Amino acid sequence: MNTISSFSRRSLAWILFFMLLFSALCSLCALWLCWTVSGQLPPQVLESAASCSSAFAEGLENLVPLWNFLQTYGIFLMTATFFVLGLLLWLLLRRCLVRAVRREGLAGDQKAPGKAKKGRAKEKSEKGPAAEEQAPEQAGKKERKRENERFYLHLLSVLQRDGRLLDFLEEDLSLYDDAQIGAAVRSIQDNCKKVVNQSLSPKPVFDHAEGDTVTVPADFDPTAVKLTGNVSGEPPFTGTLRHRGWRAARLELPTLSSRQDPGVIAPAEVEIP
Repeated sequence: MNTISSFSRRSLAWILFFMLLFSALCSLCALWLCWTVSGQLPPQVLESAASCSSAFAEGLENLVPLWNFLQTYGIFLMTATFFVLGLLLWLLLRRCLVRAVRREGLAGDQKAPGKAKKGRAKEKSEKGPAAEEQAPEQAGKKERKRENERFYLHLLSVLQRDGRLLDFLEEDLSLYDDAQIGAAVRSIQDNCKKVVNQSLSPKPVFDHAEGDTVTVPADFDPTAVKLTGNVSGEPPFTGTLRHRGWRAARLELPTLSSRQDPGVIAPAEVEIP
């Protein structure tokens, strides 16, 4: 609360300073405008115009008291106006600041900590049991997300352990000729294929060979069959099989490791002589 009071005093001083500065600038502009108008319309010209028109003379007589009043009190009125506007702005700013601090439960921590705790308890009670029920649900979603990430990374670690997949993907193949690359790819494919078959047993969505003419039934699954080309009308469709697709015949995820950091796909190996 002391911080709010200190900020409030400083903000009041700065707001009043700038408001008085604006007031002085506006007063100077008004004086310059009056001086310019007086130079362009000297009293002799106004008297000559008033002698030619009674209406103009009557209007000029009505403006003289107002002109004298502004000359005497204009600067004071402008200063007072800006001063009042500065106070109103400061009050609005202070009110918004206090409300924001109270909303966050930071006000009154030094003088009345019980009020802040009471406010938080009241806010919790106003939310009701629905918020308390959502908390375990959100925690469960986060836990499931972390577990899915662990399964994904662990599958990569198994592919790396048995097939050296990441080593192959990160290798600079421009340093080797085609024969060396072909021999390495054959070994990596065999080992990785064993891992994938053990966990997924992938089967093609269509048993036909690529390039054959196939018929897509009316009740096809859009997630399993992707239609390309000139697709119009209603199924069934007849077209050329460009890719057979893959479907997991089974799902046997590997056992999760007990490592503390599941982000480690493969540990570094250091041989001690």
